[in-house]
Amino acid sequence: MEVPNILDIKQESTEPFVISFMPSERYANVNGYVHGGILFFVCDDIIGRYVTAMGRTGAAADGNIHYYRPAEVNKRLFANINERKSGKRLGTYFVELKNEDDTLIADALFTVVFNS
Repeated sequence: MEVPNILDIKQESTEPFVISFMPSERYANVNGYVHGGILFFVCDDIIGRYVTAMGRTGAAADGNIHYYRPAEVNKRLFANINERKSGKRLGTYFVELKNEDDTLIADALFTVVFNS
């Protein structure tokens, strides 16, 4: 199954599972930083990619993000995922989003409901 690649997301590694992307001015908010909605999208996207890579299908049932610093446009961002729990019907995943200087920008916790 091919996952859409809206932001030219690049998979950096599978173990640990890391993706990266370079947000352009197109994704800036009124303050000139990357819009928080785009950062939330990236956290949700890596979970979909990870779950698909593990041979499962599902959808986020819940997501909670914490923003710590603004993300700069034209500065590569990296997201890595940690599986907290994967059961028969639900999975819980923690995502950290850092910039190219390894500074924590945001983290998020999601619950996924598996299709079967």
